[in-house]
Amino acid sequence: MDSLQLKPNWTLYGWLAGIGLLIYLLIQIIPSTADSFFSSNSEPVIEKSAAEETAAAFVQKQFASRPERVHAVHQSDSLLYGYLEKNKLTRSYEDKYDKTLPTDTFQVTADMPDDSVVFVYIHMQKGTVVAWNRLNESQASPAEGKELTDTALSFAASKGYNQANLKVYRTYPDTGRIVFEQTASDVGQAKLQIDIRSEKLTDGSFRITSFKPHYVVPDSYADYVNKQKSLANYLSTIGSLFLSFVLFILAIIYASLYRKHSSFLRGIVVSLLFLGMYLVNDINMKDGLLAGYGESTDGNVLAAAAVIVTCLVTVVMALAVYFSLVGGDGLWKSMGRNLWPRFGQSGYGEYVWRSMWLGYLTAFALLGLQTIIFIVLMKVYGSWATTDVTQSTYNLAIPWAFPLLAWCAAISEEAVFRLFGIGLMKRWFKNSFVASLIPTIIWALGHVTYPIFPSTTRLLELTIIGLVFSFMFLRFGFITVLFAHAVFDSTMMAISLMFMGDAGDVLVGIVYIVLPIPIAWLFRIWDKKRRPRPSRTAPPSMLR
Repeated sequence: MDSLQLKPNWTLYGWLAGIGLLIYLLIQIIPSTADSFFSSNSEPVIEKSAAEETAAAFVQKQFASRPERVHAVHQSDSLLYGYLEKNKLTRSYEDKYDKTLPTDTFQVTADMPDDSVVFVYIHMQKGTVVAWNRLNESQASPAEGKELTDTALSFAASKGYNQANLKVYRTYPDTGRIVFEQTASDVGQAKLQIDIRSEKLTDGSFRITSFKPHYVVPDSYADYVNKQKSLANYLSTIGSLFLSFVLFILAIIYASLYRKHSSFLRGIVVSLLFLGMYLVNDINMKDGLLAGYGESTDGNVLAAAAVIVTCLVTVVMALAVYFSLVGGDGLWKSMGRNLWPRFGQSGYGEYVWRSMWLGYLTAFALLGLQTIIFIVLMKVYGSWATTDVTQSTYNLAIPWAFPLLAWCAAISEEAVFRLFGIGLMKRWFKNSFVASLIPTIIWALGHVTYPIFPSTTRLLELTIIGLVFSFMFLRFGFITVLFAHAVFDSTMMAISLMFMGDAGDVLVGIVYIVLPIPIAWLFRIWDKKRRPRPSRTAPPSMLR
């Protein structure tokens, strides 16, 4: 059966897409847009350069020395944010504490002339300094004893904290550090702690080298999250990475076994396109990796090393995509299915054009389905999400390149898990549902490390969505599901880009959402131009 010949029920898919898009807009987009306009935290985010300038001026004033270099990244207290989300405390926390204790800040690293490093935390909207910490500082005399307590209490009072509500939680006399805890809390069971370190100068005065007020989540919550992360890492490593590597090896084997049904020239362009876009993404996310290391004096070195390793892994992924395309095409052709038509086949351009529109309808329907799944899981399963600075659009060197990752995911995941994965399982087990379910679960397990808890939330969600992708693949072919996946992911990524608020970001987001249309149109036009024009003198039977 040839995917070129199948005609979709446009009315049915149109209705499903319309309903799905309406659900997505009403539940996810419109409320978020309203919050951005009417919440207490609705001010625009300042530029990173402004945060760096503020941090540099603060460091010079606080430590009487101008930093040699400053660099800002988006930082987030993921543990606290998740606790607030889980316990429905986010809005009240923002209203009461965002001004002085924001969960998200610009973390500015200031490299000092004496090889010390100062981390300064800048409010992302107000541009004010909310915390700082100096590491590798010169050997100064730490404050001790009563001087330590009195200095820290006095400074806390100058920042608006009531001394009567603070008790000493822990002291570190050797470093001049003291931690206070607020006796009462209105943020669930989270406790406010104020971490202050001070040093005694030669003139007898004191200088605050570290000031970090923050809410600490209950141990029970932190332990639960750590266990869930361990579970996610185990499921991702064993269930996805290992089995994906097995699929890679099998793809090489089956590409060779079924080479007569395909060609090793197929997939080269798509694989190179994937490789190029993903390498751009790897380099683009360096600041996200840097933010993930937190207050590390070796953060830049570690992030650069991580980028290099990620790029090497990307090359292996590109090879997996290539052999999956060749092996998958050969498998399906050997079973009498043409699920990846070749360019140049009769009707190819119209097939791509139709696949693009069907991809949009599928993606819009899935956006609504995903929204419903999340609502059900939140109500029944108690699911909640938190932040991930490695994926933050504010940590991208080139934010407008972010939605390219959607196309990378679409190409790689549809090639490995749908075209080859389902083809292999279909060859082994014959049953289409079983053939779809196994690679879908492997695919879903690759997403369990996302910051959504319980960690199996995404396994459940993506198993359902993956089965829909599988159905569309088996019904309408690889190109249809490639467009569907790309539109599905790029829409969400483009919207996150648009929520950054800049007019340019909004425009780029719109471009990415409509990008599949000109791509399909070009294939359609190119295909038409390559067709030989019929001769005017040809008999009627040849013109039909």
